[in-house]
Amino acid sequence: MPLHRDSDIVRGLGFVALYAAYLEEQIDNLLYMLNPIEQFPEIEQRWQTSRKIEKAKRLVSRLEFEHCDALLAALDSAKRLFDSRNEVIHGRIYSNFDRHETLKSGRPNTPDRVVNPAELYDLADDFDAIRLELHRSMIFQIPRSMQVNQ
Repeated sequence: MPLHRDSDIVRGLGFVALYAAYLEEQIDNLLYMLNPIEQFPEIEQRWQTSRKIEKAKRLVSRLEFEHCDALLAALDSAKRLFDSRNEVIHGRIYSNFDRHETLKSGRPNTPDRVVNPAELYDLADDFDAIRLELHRSMIFQIPRSMQVNQ
């Protein structure tokens, strides 16, 4: 269910941070679930999320289940979402009072751009949709596939 929208850019940014954290947790849970295929040791638990996603894709691709391709596509989408999250979380948002808010990147040689609450709420909703996509596969399909492959 999409988040209730308002014009509060700070609330939208907070939802991005929170929903991204929920997806990070779901990716960790997926790697714990895949532990019988390949261990998820403590050192890897501290990896950046993009690296965890690559490992998850590699392990999921070794399984056979109905929506495997959809899960792999969702993991690819997750990487793009985390890039977008990094842009808004590590950037700085300035209010221009009579105009749109401006996002100043934390990355060198990246131009300023307009950012608005709707964009942030959409990003948070996208994080939640990917989290649910992972969860759906983790409920029945992956456990059944792992039992068949053992």
